[in-house]
Amino acid sequence: MSDAGFTLPPKLYDFLKWIALTVLPAAAALILTIGSLVHWDAAVLTAGIVTAVDTFLGLLLGKSSGNYTKEFGDLIVKQDVDGTPMGFKIVGTHDNPIFQDGAKAYLNVKREQLVEKPPPFGR
Repeated sequence: MSDAGFTLPPKLYDFLKWIALTVLPAAAALILTIGSLVHWDAAVLTAGIVTAVDTFLGLLLGKSSGNYTKEFGDLIVKQDVDGTPMGFKIVGTHDNPIFQDGAKAYLNVKREQLVEKPPPFGR
């Protein structure tokens, strides 16, 4: 067991991220809009509660994401400006039983694209 703290399984993380980034903010906006149109006095209070839950969920997701990266590292795929893959770079690896033959491993994949730099002025 790692001392990094809790880490959510990837499928649960993706689902909760969708809830936190899409559903809850939209629900808060809907509550405020409809609540003001029908003169519902508790609309602001209810939307505030939804927003507070969303903020707390965002905190949990951020902590889980940080722990996941700390525990397993990142796989960075580098590519040239035309999109041609240039290679892989693994960041933050360490001995871990998950990397044994036949084990499943989940990696965060980040795509880095090199940008052509313009020549220095005057050359």
